[in-house]
Amino acid sequence: MMNSKNNPDIDELESLLFDADSGELDSPGVLRAREILKSSEAARQWFVHDRVLSAAMFLEGSSGLGDEIDLPDDALSRIDPAFSAAGEAQPNAAKLPADKAKSRIPWRMLLAIAATGLLMVWVGRWSVLPNDVQGSSNGNSDLGGQTSIATTGTQTNQNSSASDRSPADHRLVASSSPKQSANSLGQGEPTSQGIALVTRLVDAQWQDSEDSFRVGDAVSPGPMSLKSGFAQIEFFCGATVVLEGPAELEMLSATQARFRHGRLRAQVPPAARGFEILMDEMKVVDLGTEFGISLSPDHADVQVFDGEVEVHRPEHQMKLLEAGQSLSRRRDGSVGDSVTAPNDFIDIETLDVQAESQTTIRRDRWRAYSEKLRRDDRVIAYYAIDDGRSWARKLPCSNLPANPDLAGAIVGAAHVEGRWPGKSAIEFKRPGDRVRVDIPGEFGSLTMACWVKIDSLDRWYNSLFLTDNYERGKPHWQILDTGQLFFSVRVSDENVQQEHREVVSPPFWKPSMSGQWLHLATTHDVHLRRTTHYLNGEMLSEATIPKKQLVVPTRIGKASIGNWSVPTKPDAKFAIRNLNGSIDEFVVFSEALAADEIQQMYENGKP
Repeated sequence: MMNSKNNPDIDELESLLFDADSGELDSPGVLRAREILKSSEAARQWFVHDRVLSAAMFLEGSSGLGDEIDLPDDALSRIDPAFSAAGEAQPNAAKLPADKAKSRIPWRMLLAIAATGLLMVWVGRWSVLPNDVQGSSNGNSDLGGQTSIATTGTQTNQNSSASDRSPADHRLVASSSPKQSANSLGQGEPTSQGIALVTRLVDAQWQDSEDSFRVGDAVSPGPMSLKSGFAQIEFFCGATVVLEGPAELEMLSATQARFRHGRLRAQVPPAARGFEILMDEMKVVDLGTEFGISLSPDHADVQVFDGEVEVHRPEHQMKLLEAGQSLSRRRDGSVGDSVTAPNDFIDIETLDVQAESQTTIRRDRWRAYSEKLRRDDRVIAYYAIDDGRSWARKLPCSNLPANPDLAGAIVGAAHVEGRWPGKSAIEFKRPGDRVRVDIPGEFGSLTMACWVKIDSLDRWYNSLFLTDNYERGKPHWQILDTGQLFFSVRVSDENVQQEHREVVSPPFWKPSMSGQWLHLATTHDVHLRRTTHYLNGEMLSEATIPKKQLVVPTRIGKASIGNWSVPTKPDAKFAIRNLNGSIDEFVVFSEALAADEIQQMYENGKP
């Protein structure tokens, strides 16, 4: 083993890696490890040696293979010319027949070679990343459950666009939780702490905007404080609860919740029998039924609408309530008749009717806003995607007065239902799916905005809007596989180092958000030299553009929505960068919209 004595960098790195392996490395530790690997050649050599040894031992123990494996004579020399049949393989030749001596290679050697290759990539991800953190973020910086450590890279080869590099070249992401931060070293299988889903909201206002929920959100253990309105929550066990505000429900597990105050109605099918609602000095256990609870400081009322429930109280015998029966526990502990009528509890069917009414109101509000947007002089190109013809291969541009030359061509992608019933969206699934556009002209500042439903982030880069040729003044707007919003404008056509500018937001997306409609926007202000990312009307991050990296004019030309580029030769290859999801409404402005305009766009368009 490489000697690490008298080298404080190696000693410190070894300690940091021990913390990482045990799941205890926090964000400052990740930063420190990266600094050591960037600055110390000895530390990098030790790191590779240590990780190769660990990887080889793991691979050997997991392989179930013997010491040797048959390979073609020149297999190792193809991997690395330094290896040859007369070199490393020679010691084993004496044990084998002459015709086999050159074709059998020690399995441990292959493991070491494979591990070395993997670890060279690994150490590169750690050691060559930039130190600076560009962009400041507001309270939404942890929307994706992670904290961005380094958000952008500036020293890149101009001949290889952002498209040609791994996202690891742009950022190192560490979990905000020390227990999860070891994933910074190597991504593991995605996990979720959710125990329920929010499936319907009607006029819902949450007590704390930072702890608010949207339809489709996975709910983790913790409090849900509803200020007003209604929220339908579906537990993973199968129970459905309709919460009426003001109310607070503390989520405990997929089969249990603690009710603090307010009113709820629960529907519990046979598959969810045993679902429990806890209250002070009372527990309701459902036996496959439908019941309601009204809880205040003065009383706790339980009403059974169908089936049976068990009511448990300390130092009292369990009481079984059947359909039509009720129980009310008063402040003094006495039990009497219920003070709440059955009609006071809203059921799922009634809530659905109210939700449909709310949807109609919001759709009409969006239509009125969309009409104003079509006539906005700042709009370069606007695609409302409201044609409704599923067979159409042309995507009309919605600008008024109409400009047929801005119409898009739908290639492969399919028409699907959008944010509302009767509203269209374009779905991108296959590598070739895209919408082709050609937007002429020269501009200064830009704003790009869209409604997008992300099914998953399968690619290193997941396209929102990319120009074909990444030339001077042309923008790229996409999402990294880490859930970060990415925007860049090419600074120079020349191979100039330290010229590229890429602005990357903190992570905002996680797998539990799959299928939700999100409003994304990015403003690029050449006057203030500032690029700002937005999610659902709120600022994600902003970054200042250095003068030497400011490009005027900006241009678009031929571009793709939901994908990138097209082959120019019969045998040409292209990067697979299609979005896995749907886009419902897309707009480009020739001005950097103010924060309140982005918020207004979201409020008038949210489903």
